[in-house]
Amino acid sequence: MNILLAIDSIKNFENSVEIGQIFKEEFKSNTYIMPFFDGGIGTVESMKEFLDGTYHYVNVHNPLNEVITARYVMKDDYAVMEMAESSGLRLLYKEDLDVMNSSSLGFGEMLVDGLENDAKSLFVGIGDTATNDLGMGMLYALGARFYDKDDNQLNPIASNMAKVSRVDIDNIDHRIYNRKIQIATSSDTTLFGDNSFLENRIYRKGASIEDIAYLYNGSKNFKKVIEDTLGVDSIDLPSLGSGGGVAWALYVFFKAKISRSMDIILEKLNFEKLVKENDVLILGENLEQFDGASSINVSTFAKAYNENIKIVFLEDGNGKEIGKRENFDLIYKYYISDDFERKDMLSAIRALARDVSEKLLGKI
Repeated sequence: MNILLAIDSIKNFENSVEIGQIFKEEFKSNTYIMPFFDGGIGTVESMKEFLDGTYHYVNVHNPLNEVITARYVMKDDYAVMEMAESSGLRLLYKEDLDVMNSSSLGFGEMLVDGLENDAKSLFVGIGDTATNDLGMGMLYALGARFYDKDDNQLNPIASNMAKVSRVDIDNIDHRIYNRKIQIATSSDTTLFGDNSFLENRIYRKGASIEDIAYLYNGSKNFKKVIEDTLGVDSIDLPSLGSGGGVAWALYVFFKAKISRSMDIILEKLNFEKLVKENDVLILGENLEQFDGASSINVSTFAKAYNENIKIVFLEDGNGKEIGKRENFDLIYKYYISDDFERKDMLSAIRALARDVSEKLLGKI
């Protein structure tokens, strides 16, 4: 039996390659590990293994303006960045989340560092962010400045979007305009249409009902000022709400290309060939952020390429259920405590891999 492993994360532990290695050690079959990510946490680690790249470290500001060290990966002049490294939910305790005073400034600082290191192409994973400023902070780091009706300069935080009356983009780092930017996201959130970025997910960022109403008006204002400044038509498409609207800013300013998180992996690995060579595909993904969109997408392609392949999804029994359950031949529920220390978590994941090998694979 040949097995293809594509497990994004289990309880946010490690990345797909390291998780896959644990499972491979427990399986007695031929096993191939495929990097897997949804654009959020783990993107950088997975792409480092995939590209055989090197880490670059840079001091940036987290969502609440505290200095931290973030990292991204470079291979030659190709940079892979993860917005969650600088602007992610994981950087703050739940009680410290404050979307109104948050900023994507740190992500912009990572972009600038990539330019300084002569990155010509940038692959940006967007997900698991604590910000909702339509890229105001990112643009500030790149050189934009924002002013209120009295021409006072504004700090680039979400609450100030409502006050923006004028934006100066003359000093945006000109190098960014000549770079190829590819956004990787599993989110189809819009700005103000169906599935708006101001709906369910924003509560995870610490927003109250009052905050959401204020952010709605502020985002509308900020978007219009930017569009008037750039002389572009109003646009609102699925995925432009990703990263608290950073995807929109990258799209309208720098013509970034938006793709599903796994598209580049599927393309570069020749996924069609891989699927035809394997008997079983095992998927696993944290469902809290993107509802398993990447796993559903991968499973759809897999069945199209090989209708006989058996697809298994590993589902956290304490979390959400994967949608489109008909895409999977078997959904294997597991139960692992959220409170485990690293050593105990590692043991639990290894035990899960052993159970899948002994109790599941023998029946397929």
